[in-house]
Amino acid sequence: MTPGPPGFYGVRIRDELYQSLWAREIEVGDEAFDSKFFIEGPIQLIYALLDAEVRHLLIRVNAESRLEIVCGEIRAKLHESQITYILPLLLDLGRRFAQPLSAAQRLAENARQDPVATVRLRNLLLLVREHPGDPGTVETLRAACSDARPEIRLRAAQELGAEGRDVLLEMAESELEDKWNAQAISILGRDLPLDRATTLLNAALSRHRILTACACLEVLGTSGGAPEVDVLAKVLVLEHGELAVAAALALGRTGSTAAEPPLILALEHESAEVLVAAANALAEVGTAAAVLPLKEAAGRIAHHRELHRAARQAIAAIQSRLPEASPGQLSLAAAAAGQLSLAPAEAGQLSLASHPSGQLSLPD
Repeated sequence: MTPGPPGFYGVRIRDELYQSLWAREIEVGDEAFDSKFFIEGPIQLIYALLDAEVRHLLIRVNAESRLEIVCGEIRAKLHESQITYILPLLLDLGRRFAQPLSAAQRLAENARQDPVATVRLRNLLLLVREHPGDPGTVETLRAACSDARPEIRLRAAQELGAEGRDVLLEMAESELEDKWNAQAISILGRDLPLDRATTLLNAALSRHRILTACACLEVLGTSGGAPEVDVLAKVLVLEHGELAVAAALALGRTGSTAAEPPLILALEHESAEVLVAAANALAEVGTAAAVLPLKEAAGRIAHHRELHRAARQAIAAIQSRLPEASPGQLSLAAAAAGQLSLAPAEAGQLSLASHPSGQLSLPD
């Protein structure tokens, strides 16, 4: 029996070959270690115990014997010839497990010092979850903002809130991989000044950094200002694929009436994905003027269910915003073909007019 911290009796570490089909496995983030062991028990205790040196010891012992830690015991099946080599390692493991343990302190140390980035990140996130607001947690987050790995800096800055804003701004404007710049921008959101978002967007477009550009478009969509709407409209016209889709959706999020004309124009786009995005955006900012273009766009692609659904939902959303409207009351006006009006009586009162062919009017 190995003396250990509270909860150690419930820790189970055994060779991966002997894993249970029903148990919940814990992985610490070290692929070389996780691939060799099946681990069960209190997650905070396991993360705290399994620092880099302990993991290395376990791998060494398991390579020479069948190692198992269960019910507070360290067990190893080996030949007599292995005892002189393995026994000191087992004793070293026992001493390490028996040391006084502060879970929060160990998690903080692992988050700062472990050589494996994924292990550092998982210990950091567990520390934040289990010990939020503790002075040690805050200090560890601050230290993590200088970590060599961008994913750790991002998460630490995010968890620090306003205090991490400058770190995120620096990362948004640094020479990092496209995905890291994009994530920094997305986390900043409204905290990213719009002029800087526009500058970052132009740089991303010129360098074909799609993820960063899409993140900038999303930020610009939080503003209903005319300059931002103009930028989004320009991207919608000039770009294709994912960028055009992102620009259309961002226009819808602006909530600006100035966003409707470019979105209606986008309903003539050759890409079905852009048409769907434009329809979804018009559900947010469209007026009665968008209804006929929505119907025509859906009609051009007869069997595109997503587009038809998006067009129907957009028309319903537009109708719900019209004063005193009820379902079915959008109709073609009698004054001129192609115009729209609200039927003053019950829904469905449409008939062929005695006016020029093709117009619709209400019955007398």
